[in-house]
Amino acid sequence: MTSSPITLPEPDEAGSQHSQQMVAHIQNQLKLAPLSFSEYMQLCLYEPGLGYYMAGAQKFGATGDFITAPEVSELFGLCLAEQCREVLDLIGGSVLEFGAGSGKLARDVLTGLQSSPPEQYYILEPSAELQQRQAQLLRETLSPELYQRVSWLDALPQNFVGVCIANEVMDALPVELFARSGDAVMQVCIQSDGSGFTMMERPADAQLSNLVQGIEDDLQFRLAEGYRSEVCRVLPHWIGSLSCAIKKGVVLLSDYGYPRSEYYLPERHQGTLACYYRHRFHDNVFLYPGLQDITAHVDFTRVVEAGSEAGMALLGYTSQASFLLNNRITALAASELEACSSEQEQIELSRQVKTLTLPGEMGERFQFMALGKNIASPLQGFATQDLSHRL
Repeated sequence: MTSSPITLPEPDEAGSQHSQQMVAHIQNQLKLAPLSFSEYMQLCLYEPGLGYYMAGAQKFGATGDFITAPEVSELFGLCLAEQCREVLDLIGGSVLEFGAGSGKLARDVLTGLQSSPPEQYYILEPSAELQQRQAQLLRETLSPELYQRVSWLDALPQNFVGVCIANEVMDALPVELFARSGDAVMQVCIQSDGSGFTMMERPADAQLSNLVQGIEDDLQFRLAEGYRSEVCRVLPHWIGSLSCAIKKGVVLLSDYGYPRSEYYLPERHQGTLACYYRHRFHDNVFLYPGLQDITAHVDFTRVVEAGSEAGMALLGYTSQASFLLNNRITALAASELEACSSEQEQIELSRQVKTLTLPGEMGERFQFMALGKNIASPLQGFATQDLSHRL
């Protein structure tokens, strides 16, 4: 990963102090040994009190660092509610959301399900600060009857029945960076240069080497000399833990990513690692640690492999646009259009639908996947376009 020239707004004094604390903490860790990139990413995002997702800065929406689909429009959550309803009508149970962000997705899904609500709406959120924001939003916007169904968990439930939602969760799982060097696979690590950090390479351990060689075997070609990319070691563990928690249900996964054959294209020789800071996209992973998001695209083929190993079946894979269209976004938008009180509101609603569905916006860049455990019914979200053959 090479850093490109960027011009970004500087953080305020409190933000600068926070990032300096994060840098000092990482430097202290580096006194023992270089960190793998996944260890560095874990610290930057999830270190208690300091990590990007664990501290108190605004992250979502216009005043944050990025905008997710639930922030664009309530239509996204209402469409997910349509898919949840189909599953819940079939097997009953509850909804479990991972990393609920601002709480808007939970609000919109529950609003869409208010005529036949789930038994419970569980939120698994590691950030205490975000839990508070979510609770405030849901308490202020939901009816008391709906709000009483919401509860926050510290760990996965046991014998869960229902629907699990993970919107833009997998892209924030720490990844390993690797590079091809002749016959060897190298692991990209982080070391101190005194005041900051630099990358260095060392021979990969057996597990990482086997992962990369397995990717190459699947691709049926060796990655080129110097090719650098990512692989998420923890993804199978995350999927496996989720499967263990589910007695019967469907997991809905939405994120940006590719099938493996597209993820590791020869021209994508610098990988997919990206950073977001105040709505600016860049590739400097050392900038403002603790204040910026660090992400990587999802290898959806690896998700299917992990699901299969954990006893879950692939129920569908498609684009966000197709998933939303199959879950009535057109009808839902038409209903909202009738309720608009001004031309400006109509224009804004149209903009939201375009952002969620157009290929040049979120429509094709984001993908939906469904995994099922002890359920094999086809799902309406994948009825007209199932891209599973690309995996």
